[in-house]
Amino acid sequence: MSENIMVITGPTSGIGRATALELADQFDRIVLLVRNLNKGEVLKQEIETKSPVQIDVIHCDLSELSSIEAAANKMKEKYDSIDCLILNAGVVSLTKQETKDGFEMMMGTNYIGHFYLTHLLLPLVLDSETKQIVVVSSNGYKFAPLKAPYFKRRKFNPVTNYGQSKLGTLYLMQTLYDSYHEEGLKTTAVHPGAVSTNLGKTPKNERFGNLVYKVLTPFFLTAEEGSFSTVMAVKFPEKYNGKYMHNGKILKVQKHGNDIDARTSLMTATLDVLNLTHL
Repeated sequence: MSENIMVITGPTSGIGRATALELADQFDRIVLLVRNLNKGEVLKQEIETKSPVQIDVIHCDLSELSSIEAAANKMKEKYDSIDCLILNAGVVSLTKQETKDGFEMMMGTNYIGHFYLTHLLLPLVLDSETKQIVVVSSNGYKFAPLKAPYFKRRKFNPVTNYGQSKLGTLYLMQTLYDSYHEEGLKTTAVHPGAVSTNLGKTPKNERFGNLVYKVLTPFFLTAEEGSFSTVMAVKFPEKYNGKYMHNGKILKVQKHGNDIDARTSLMTATLDVLNLTHL
């Protein structure tokens, strides 16, 4: 019998950390895809002191396509299958920034980075027993529809651009379900709620980010509370297959979240910009 393996992005803080800790007893091995290896090793030691699960730490910067490819190649060499892939990592940029590949930072990291990682790892997921992908999206998808040009917009608004990146992740889940559910793939998108994490506290906007968090902290959920939706999705893959969910309750996707033409257009543009023929 093969190992039961979970892979998670963005696990060293916030929701990702709480998710990894909560699910440690559900898997034989957890692969932490991290931007900061030192933080990854600290989390590895913490989990291994509480659980018999095996922990692997692999560098993966979702804002850099070459880093994603290198991480995927390592996993293909090391593992025969991946039972559960959790697309958890997310960034909020309060100022206009670009990834190394020239994409708007939030769209490039939250959406394109996860799209490319999913493309590269999908064969391993489909070769597993569970065949599950969980996408951490957000109700921020309601903030703005997506229109071309998708990845390098002239105007920048942190709320709008963040919402568009999360709409992209919702479209990604829907596309995965439509394309692969007949092959047994189980996909769920979750809304974690308003969670107090390090999102937005980048070096370039740390002062403003700290001010925002100081004002809003009393209204935030804890990371543990925010991880509940992801944990539920992982534990009940059939129940939430193809659904958008928060705290165990299936949510109705609203507005442009149900725009199939807009979704198809984004998927086509994403494949083109990544020089891919299929997800």
